[in-house]
Amino acid sequence: MTASWVHPSAIVTHVKTPGDQFNAAVGRQLRAEIAAAGSSIAAMAREIGIARSALDNYVNGKRAIPVPVVYDVGLSVDVAPHLIFRRAEERLGAEGGRRTATITELPRRTDVRSHRQDESEVAFDSPLAHGRDTDDLYD
Repeated sequence: MTASWVHPSAIVTHVKTPGDQFNAAVGRQLRAEIAAAGSSIAAMAREIGIARSALDNYVNGKRAIPVPVVYDVGLSVDVAPHLIFRRAEERLGAEGGRRTATITELPRRTDVRSHRQDESEVAFDSPLAHGRDTDDLYD
């Protein structure tokens, strides 16, 4: 998803198109919405029924994001898809220095533990499900 050309005295250059930049901003916004909802990429992928690697590629701007994915994530995190696109456009404008973004204050989460409450975790894939399984926390 990059434009390429060869200049007579230069090597091949890759430039992101405006569409690629917007897609990446939508991906960053999806990641932010998922995190704000207290979910993870793995948990969200399971919830909306797509592969974790696919969602990871979408939120990292590596692949074009299908509108149904934006819709499904929005439905899951209770944010209308058009708001996700609008926030992504504001994010892109602010990151590019063209204008300032409207910052929406997120509600404080009481269910997120502080670093002082950290406990040892099992951080490997295990066929056995258990209450302290943290595989979803690692993107």
